[in-house]
Amino acid sequence: MFKKLRFLRKRYLAAKRIQAFDRKADKLFKKSDTSLSNGYLTGKIDDFLELENFSDQMTHSNLRVTPDTQERIYLNWDLPDFVWEAVLGSKTLETTVRNYLGNNARLDDLYIKTVMDGLESASEGWHDDNVGYRLKFFMVFDIDGQPAGTVLIPKERPNLYQVNLKDELSRMFGKLPKENRFEEVRINYSAGDFLLFDTNLPHRGDYSIGTGTRYCIIAEFIDREKGNSLRGKAPCGPGQGKRKIRVPEHLHSHSLIDKDLIRDNMYGFD
Repeated sequence: MFKKLRFLRKRYLAAKRIQAFDRKADKLFKKSDTSLSNGYLTGKIDDFLELENFSDQMTHSNLRVTPDTQERIYLNWDLPDFVWEAVLGSKTLETTVRNYLGNNARLDDLYIKTVMDGLESASEGWHDDNVGYRLKFFMVFDIDGQPAGTVLIPKERPNLYQVNLKDELSRMFGKLPKENRFEEVRINYSAGDFLLFDTNLPHRGDYSIGTGTRYCIIAEFIDREKGNSLRGKAPCGPGQGKRKIRVPEHLHSHSLIDKDLIRDNMYGFD
């Protein structure tokens, strides 16, 4: 019980820091400039990035790895240059990120997360990512069967982060909150679909009802000063804050790359 109370205390202390950053972001945020008026956007990867056959290129590469049937999840941070070039080369994506997060936004992480339904994961329960405003870009480049979708509750800005004590307690005591909630929206995936959303929205995976696999690459974006401030206190940073990752050298100078995190040709914290 003492560990649980200490954990909650850390959550509330981090919340004050997150709110301070996000209040500043809200002062600069212009609703008229964003295509994420309710905190999320869906569509086709190739159309959004303005790249012909990019989804097919990923599908027919070594990125398409089916998870082990026992693990039911495949994670990998070693991505080919063409993926980095597509993500950082898209002016539409960059503009969308900056309009939502501000000009101090950075690419915070980029990795494969392919999930086979039946995965037992805490992310099946309602949660936010405990970092305030942050964008995740799910690129579901291929599927098997009918994979689980993502369920979220749309909200307009301002939407300052708050610790959801009820959900936190449910998780602590081993009962994931998975009930249907008012105004929830279910995003289902076909091959080539994307979901770009603010992880400050309440959301959850739904791996228990799907019957397939979604092959997915995830890019994450956050305000760089907030990301640095939350290091070790929240799940952010390259390699989920636990490892350095490779960025192609010719992209080190890109404005969404935090040059302070480039060390020894790797991207991440020391």
